[in-house]
Amino acid sequence: MRRAITATIGGIRDVAFGRLAWFALLNLILALALTGGAAFAVIRYGVPLIPDGAGWLGLVSTAGEVAASLVLIVLAIALSPAASMVVGGFLFDLAAERVEKAVGAPPARAVPLGEGVANGLKIALPALMLNLLVIPLYFVPVLNLIVFIGLNGALMGREYATLAAARQMGFQEAVRLRNQHAASVFLVGLACSVIPFFAPLVGASAMVRLVQTLPRPDAAGRRPG
Repeated sequence: MRRAITATIGGIRDVAFGRLAWFALLNLILALALTGGAAFAVIRYGVPLIPDGAGWLGLVSTAGEVAASLVLIVLAIALSPAASMVVGGFLFDLAAERVEKAVGAPPARAVPLGEGVANGLKIALPALMLNLLVIPLYFVPVLNLIVFIGLNGALMGREYATLAAARQMGFQEAVRLRNQHAASVFLVGLACSVIPFFAPLVGASAMVRLVQTLPRPDAAGRRPG
């Protein structure tokens, strides 16, 4: 837990006051634009489909517009982590490289393009599917907050830890490292989940710092020593 807290504080400091502030601002602008574009598309093409009319049809129309607005808000909230992950994916390596230099990490492994694309899909597709599956739960008060933070904390921790570790080792070894230190990884992801538009940059810095403090697993998945 101490490692996770220290790494998270370092990540927040890098984003708020340090070497990643401009990256974080760019991520915020692009992620907001992506989320806003998706919301605008729903308003532009979805709401006009609700019929207008008088009497009971008018009540149905009004109820439909209110429901559409509620759905739009929930959809925007649900999409915000995914939008941030998509945008942040392009900035992650740039941010991680700057932090690696700052903390004196070994030179990063050159990940081939094909391997990088395959690794990204392995991480992104389950996250997208799970976020879509739990959207109905976002309409339930209290439960929606628990699900949103818990699910996205797990997904972000999983994604960022794997990406950061894969810069220093093979993908399978990175997965073993992530699994063996699942509690620390989840704590960092949990912190990221409450700041989704800045999460990729906090995650990049925090996970680079965390990975450098963790013992590597051996080929059988056991901790060395």
